Amino acid sequence: MSTIKVTGYHEANQTLALRDLEQSLYDEGKVMFQDVLVTLHGEAHRRRRLLEMKIFKKDFFNYYEKEVLPPVVERTLARFLPTGRAELMDFGRRTMLDLTADFAGIDRPLGTDEERNDMLRLLQGMAAAATLGQFDGDREPVKESVRQTIREFDERFFTPSASRRQALLDRFNAGEISESELPRDILTVLLRNEDAIELPRDMIVRETAFYYLAGAHTSVHSLTHSMHEMFQWGASHPEDAERIRRDPLFVQRCVHESMRLHPSSPIAQRKPVCPVHLPTGDEVKEGDTVVISLFEANRQAANFGEDAASFNPHRQLPGTLPPYGLTFGVGIHTCLGRSLAAGDVAKAGTDPETHQYGTVTLIARALIAANARPDPDHPPQREANIAREAWATYPVLLG
Repeated sequence: MSTIKVTGYHEANQTLALRDLEQSLYDEGKVMFQDVLVTLHGEAHRRRRLLEMKIFKKDFFNYYEKEVLPPVVERTLARFLPTGRAELMDFGRRTMLDLTADFAGIDRPLGTDEERNDMLRLLQGMAAAATLGQFDGDREPVKESVRQTIREFDERFFTPSASRRQALLDRFNAGEISESELPRDILTVLLRNEDAIELPRDMIVRETAFYYLAGAHTSVHSLTHSMHEMFQWGASHPEDAERIRRDPLFVQRCVHESMRLHPSSPIAQRKPVCPVHLPTGDEVKEGDTVVISLFEANRQAANFGEDAASFNPHRQLPGTLPPYGLTFGVGIHTCLGRSLAAGDVAKAGTDPETHQYGTVTLIARALIAANARPDPDHPPQREANIAREAWATYPVLLG
């Protein structure tokens, strides 16, 4: 058994698209990721992806940006503005909580702060499974904690949410309500399951929890890094500080550049299902591991310029090269939520009034409008014990 590492951008791009390489990054986190979309392969993955893509429509993203996101951000800011301070990781989780819960199909019937705090605790508990592969320590206690978290999530939130949606589906099938009266979320799509894919209940619990986790966890990571990069850039480039405050398209460029430098996972990991010839020239077989370094590929000077390892929102790239690099993957495992998080890539002549910015940019703009800035008395702290760039805390002042 051998491990092959792929670091070049073009080689990584081509390797990610190889259909005979199976996802293996979350093998350690099977307690959470067993048989969910991100870990499926081949025909099972294709059928599940086609089923769930019914929710990923252009009008759905526009609806979220225009109708759902603004009141959620306003409500979350209202919690922190009177204090004049916030912690970006906590702010991001609270902002994304309602967005991703609605998207996944998780009801919050009470709507209280206590209920939200409980959901945040469950979110953090499930997030431990995503980084088990990079966790430096005894993993068994972490796995048991994740199991307990999923059981509580199931009992308190999933079961009532699924019961309500199943009752609505029964009424729809009986002709009592129209399709427009059904919730538009992942859980409803899975329960409706028009494609008749075998979906055991415990898998639906994990799949729903996965979408809730993935949407909130990765976006919080991206938001905090983006704000940090803009703080640093504005301080050292005063000519752009005002542009960050007034130009939403420029803010999105900053967000995309930060996403390139700080992918939510620094690597993608695959295992061959048969002998495979890699674009690097290496031959791999079953039992081998292929590690694609997104972190290094996204910083290749040959593709992104001599300053590729640095933040530069003025970077000029050919139209064939995404500004966020390989952060969202390519091929069959491209992130389905890319458009929701990152929006569309602006082009010459893009109308800023109708452009789709993505949730990360819009939340960043709200923080900028609230004059968010680093708290000089409480410097940010990096996450320990995991082999990737991540913030543990990032205190900011507001107002």
